[in-house]
Amino acid sequence: MKAVILLTICCLMLACTHEEPRSEWKTFDFDIFTLQAPSKWKEFSAQGYDSVVGGVTDGKDTLYYDYGMYSYRFTSETSQTHIITETNRDGYPTKMVKPKKPGQGVIGIYYNLGNSLRLTLYGRSRDENIFVQMIESIKIK
Repeated sequence: MKAVILLTICCLMLACTHEEPRSEWKTFDFDIFTLQAPSKWKEFSAQGYDSVVGGVTDGKDTLYYDYGMYSYRFTSETSQTHIITETNRDGYPTKMVKPKKPGQGVIGIYYNLGNSLRLTLYGRSRDENIFVQMIESIKIK
């Protein structure tokens, strides 16, 4: 009987994931754009050679950004491996990619900002839904 109770408790603990409510997210301001992420995530910057680079991370998953003339356009991602959505956001043409098989490819968004400037946000995550929510929160200034 104790084994059944212990097994039930373990299953319940594994089934319950702690996901921070959206109301507890914070806004990160990267000058060119803003983005919302869970409050435990931290922003960082990195050394870029021909662009401005950085991102946000929780120490396990990282969403990177690259702003410049040569930002990646998701040219290697195909309709066989990814769900590809092209649309306009904040008045700019965008291309969003998400792996068809969760965890098996990059997830991200590419903005064509005009004047040869591009913004790409991308990464790999254990919880792609959080990445999608962060990407959907992006506001171009």
